[in-house]
Amino acid sequence: MKPTSNRVRTLQAQRRIEQGLAEMVGLVRGVVADGVVSSGEATNLSEWTKANPEPAARWPANILTRSLGRIFADGRLDRRERDRLGALLAQLAQNPQGIGRGFPLATDLPITRPEPDVVFEGQTFVFAGELAYGPTRACEREALELGGTCERSVNRRTDYVVIGSLAASDWAQGAFGTLVDEVVQYRSRGVPIAIITEEHWASALP
Repeated sequence: MKPTSNRVRTLQAQRRIEQGLAEMVGLVRGVVADGVVSSGEATNLSEWTKANPEPAARWPANILTRSLGRIFADGRLDRRERDRLGALLAQLAQNPQGIGRGFPLATDLPITRPEPDVVFEGQTFVFAGELAYGPTRACEREALELGGTCERSVNRRTDYVVIGSLAASDWAQGAFGTLVDEVVQYRSRGVPIAIITEEHWASALP
């Protein structure tokens, strides 16, 4: 009976998370309906993440949770923060895959499989592409606070290249494709650089 009981609890927990994510989808879509994010709406979303820690910790809800945490760290929502929050909420609201399944990612990217454990202490990160989490500097700040280092270009010191979840299907064009090609070339020479998804990176954040 114990395995069955454990399975039931697991299914119940998963159902709570799915219901919570569905609730957040509704909240987010309500906020973006008029194209404007008010301070009150941002506050309500922040309160929701605090009251619903399980779904709020799941991708991609966790990027909203952390974004709101940064915004309200100083107790105010300025215009630039409002604009970035609005853009993030629009992405969450419009995601055709459903909020619980992550953002669409270009499928032919050379992601390291299986994706490795992410260690921050003493490791070097390069962030590439458009990140759902926020601006590159915000992602770099997270890695730095956990003991990692960050650079803007790939070299032999690079341990992880984090691919932004909003990478387009035409990723091979331009600077982003060039960076990925450089990683592939380094790996062909035996340099163990891991290419990981933003989702995988975000799931490793404490």
